Amino acid sequence: MADHELADAFVTASRALIGLAVRTIGDAPVEVTVAQHRVLVLLAGRGALTIGEIAEGLGVNPSNATRYCDRLQRLELLTRTRSPVDGRVVLVSLTQAGTALVGEVTRRRRAEVEKVLARMTAADTAGMLDALRAFNRAADELGDRDWASALW
Repeated sequence: MADHELADAFVTASRALIGLAVRTIGDAPVEVTVAQHRVLVLLAGRGALTIGEIAEGLGVNPSNATRYCDRLQRLELLTRTRSPVDGRVVLVSLTQAGTALVGEVTRRRRAEVEKVLARMTAADTAGMLDALRAFNRAADELGDRDWASALW
């Protein structure tokens, strides 16, 4: 298979996954955007981060990351505290409500993905796990078991 065919297949799959993501976030008990949810996922996966680290993780400028965090703080899904090591540094972390929201969206998303997988044959899914793990590693994306096992 040519590289462009593989890229096209991943782009198509990403559209399907984005559709799942939007639906599961839309069903969340607290209204957040996809980008705001991504902030919560970064914090769940990496622990407390600075605004700069959040911006880097999202691939946005720090002012956008600040706006996302401002709204999430108003919703009591994250907190900001001074670093105990360097008082000039502000760390952003999840609250219990933020952790619960990530857990709920993840549970719903897993259920939706399982429905899709159930419509596939064993031949269709052969090799998918290894390929997706390799893709996730190359994209620096933490697996659910690496960060979210406490959420379920």
